[in-house]
Amino acid sequence: MLLFVLFLPLVVGDSYQLPTPYLTLNDNNVTEGQPIALRCSIYSPEPQPVTWYWRCGDSNMTGNASVGLHDTVLTFPSDRKYNGVVCYCKVRPSAANDSYSKMSNHLTINVRYTPRSIPFLNASNTAVVAGEEITLQCTLDTLGNPPVTWTWKCGRYAVYNQRTVNVNATSKLILKGEPDLNNKVCHCVARNYFLHYEAASNAVSLSVYYFPDERPRIDNTLITVDQNTPVTIRCYLSTRGNPPVAWLWYCDDKLQSKGVGSTGTMSTLMVIAKLKDHNAACHCRAKSDSQWGSYDKNSSKAIINIKNLDLITTKSSAITADVFGAVTGIVVLLIIMAGIVVVFHHRKITDMSNQFLTTRRDNDMSSSVGQDNLNYRTLKEEQAHPTE
Repeated sequence: MLLFVLFLPLVVGDSYQLPTPYLTLNDNNVTEGQPIALRCSIYSPEPQPVTWYWRCGDSNMTGNASVGLHDTVLTFPSDRKYNGVVCYCKVRPSAANDSYSKMSNHLTINVRYTPRSIPFLNASNTAVVAGEEITLQCTLDTLGNPPVTWTWKCGRYAVYNQRTVNVNATSKLILKGEPDLNNKVCHCVARNYFLHYEAASNAVSLSVYYFPDERPRIDNTLITVDQNTPVTIRCYLSTRGNPPVAWLWYCDDKLQSKGVGSTGTMSTLMVIAKLKDHNAACHCRAKSDSQWGSYDKNSSKAIINIKNLDLITTKSSAITADVFGAVTGIVVLLIIMAGIVVVFHHRKITDMSNQFLTTRRDNDMSSSVGQDNLNYRTLKEEQAHPTE
């Protein structure tokens, strides 16, 4: 309590009453840290000693004060704890008791201040199945004065048309788990434009598990192409879901392992159209299994049609006949040539055999003549020299 005595000429008699003091504030919109000055004034034609009291809230105030002829000023530094506190002054003749006190009007102190912290984001659940709720909550140490405004962002854009609950220094955002929230990063922002305060919270990433709500769409159900021409068949989904579906391709119910490609929500099958592919029915299949359920759907079928099939077949038949004739002719020629070769070799072998026999016979005859000559000479010698 500050006690100030202002000496005014004493008016004798209990009938004298002091006028009601009037309280003013230098600035009722001070920012935290700036000084607050309270002035209490009375206007009396015959001054007398008076005593001043200052009170804010439940406490007598202390601080630096100055005293003038008809007023006194109490000055103290502003603090957020004084925001919303009601202040007033009282005055009484110094020689009188408190029953002669006069109370001033009341003023409410307004101190502008910002939070000392940044928002903290807490999420009880960030992974849900489509349709379930996601609850995000941001908290500050105080809202400040004037109170901060809350903004929620998921991805690059602010979140609107959602349930928000703001209580004291807490903001709560309740979202319905929609597929477009999957993989979105969310955070809150607290702002006080007047005091140039802006702070963003930590961020959390959301996961929403869902399946496509449609069957795959094929881009063309009848594809007419020339023979030996590349054919590309495309399948689409508006979304692949989470977890993403796997793409499979079939032609005439046979699984295709070559020419399959996928980009985003589209899958393609590329084949080279052969005669055997005429009227082939191809389709895609999108499949996904998880602990939250399963998705398995087929597209409609695309029919591959080879252009000018009759003409191609006729030409092919003619070509086949020509080829057959040519091959047959070649085979006959080869058979004839083989026969000639066989006859030639047979004759050659026969000639060689005859030549061998002739040579052998001549050799035998020569040996026989020689033997006869030898026998003749022996006989002649025996006749010339008879045995005694």
